[in-house]
Amino acid sequence: MSGPPVVLVPCPLCGADDAEARWSTPDRAFGVPGTFTVAGCRRCGFLYQRPRVRDDALAACYPDNYPRHQEPSPRVPFKGSAARVRAVRHALATALGYRAFEDRDASALTRLRAKWLGSRLRWSCPPWRGSGRYLDVGCGSGGSLGVARALGWTTVAGIEIDAAAASIARRFADELHVGAVESAPFAPARFDLVTAFHVLEHLPDPVAAISRMLAWLAPGGLLVLEVPNAGGLGASVFGRAWSGLELPRHLWHFSPQTLEALVRRAGGDVVWCWHQAKPRYYLWSVRAWLADRGHSGVARMTEQPIVYGALKLALELALPVVSRLGRGEVIRVGVVAGASGRSKPAC
Repeated sequence: MSGPPVVLVPCPLCGADDAEARWSTPDRAFGVPGTFTVAGCRRCGFLYQRPRVRDDALAACYPDNYPRHQEPSPRVPFKGSAARVRAVRHALATALGYRAFEDRDASALTRLRAKWLGSRLRWSCPPWRGSGRYLDVGCGSGGSLGVARALGWTTVAGIEIDAAAASIARRFADELHVGAVESAPFAPARFDLVTAFHVLEHLPDPVAAISRMLAWLAPGGLLVLEVPNAGGLGASVFGRAWSGLELPRHLWHFSPQTLEALVRRAGGDVVWCWHQAKPRYYLWSVRAWLADRGHSGVARMTEQPIVYGALKLALELALPVVSRLGRGEVIRVGVVAGASGRSKPAC
């Protein structure tokens, strides 16, 4: 069975049409026929799928059970004991700008616990901006929208190209556009916060997509982008077995530096950059790496509960260091419209 139709495209960052093949791999997740290649631009180093699946064939690369399109489990933070909820509310107020949750009489213990919770909540809760108008691009079945609604955002909107996923997400949204980013009808300066979590790597024109998202920001608004980190430890160790490749659905592969350069080309400015490393990313890569070397039996052993648990525990202890060193598997950046004239990169 032949693979999907492909097309050669130039580097979206610098426009050069000269690239060197780095990694080639089949679709490990869903078995789309063919072998797909990631190449590095010889001029600027940007990594991208070359040749890549043609625009009109991309939808066929996503199965009905694609994870982002499944029933959501919003990670609403107000769970647990009353003491924990008090600490969560204080963390949201002090770390993420939710002044409505502020408690000036919070105890020292609540404040201490809130400080510990803050670093976790920032990955699952959007930072409050302006008057609370939120748009999630590529919202899937609505997990992030559900969190925003629970936190009291005044407007919760989404964009999702998959109709089945969008039908689930509607329960959390005031407005939901079913279709591509470029066809979304939202007016300029409509939102205080726009997010796109693991979306940019799927879009045929990432520069145009970022430019459009920036146009939706009100003055003082923030765009948050999250993508796999092709400059992280996993990509350098596992190469073609790295779980973040996810070919052929991932068209572009960003390092912190190339993501920041792409944002600048789109008219934005990266103001902060976070790194995250989760054990499951490495465990997926380990299994693929072992299978590529003919050790399928050993790869299956890593899925056994005892072995998996031991590896996960070891990684949980080690990976915070990887994130602090700026080599995480995932990068999340905050972007504002216009150039600030910073002399130092954020990532």
